[in-house]
Amino acid sequence: MGPVTPPAADPRRHERGSVLLFTVISGLLAMGVWVLAWRATHDAIRVEKFSVGREVRRESSLEALSRGTALLRTGRPPSDPYQALVTVDGASTTYTCTVTYTSDIDQDHWIVDVRKATVEEQGSLSALPSSFDS
Repeated sequence: MGPVTPPAADPRRHERGSVLLFTVISGLLAMGVWVLAWRATHDAIRVEKFSVGREVRRESSLEALSRGTALLRTGRPPSDPYQALVTVDGASTTYTCTVTYTSDIDQDHWIVDVRKATVEEQGSLSALPSSFDS
C-alpha cells in the first residue's frame, strides 16, 4: 500500500461560511438602520409636542399675562391677593385663565401669576375689570 492522502476539501464549505457571515452583517446593518429610524421618529414626536405646548402657552398664558400686567398701569388691585378670570381667544379655541395679583414688599410692587382656570375658579371668580381704581 502506498501513502494515504487526505480527502480533498469540499469547496462549497468555504462558501457556506461566507454566506453566514454576510447574513449576520446584513442583519446587524438592518437593525442599525431600524434603530436610527426609530430614534429619529421619537425625536420628531418630542419636538412636535414641545412646539404645540409652546404655542398653547403663547396663545393662552402669555396673552393673559400681558393683559394682567397692562392692567396694573391703571391702578392697584382692590385686594391683596386678588384673583380674576381672563378669557383669551386663541387660533382654534378659547382659553380661560386665572390671573393672581400678590403684593411684593409694598403696594407698589406686584407679582402677577397666570395659569389655566379650574372649573371651580370659573364658577366663583369674576372677570378681570377694564381698569383698577387708584
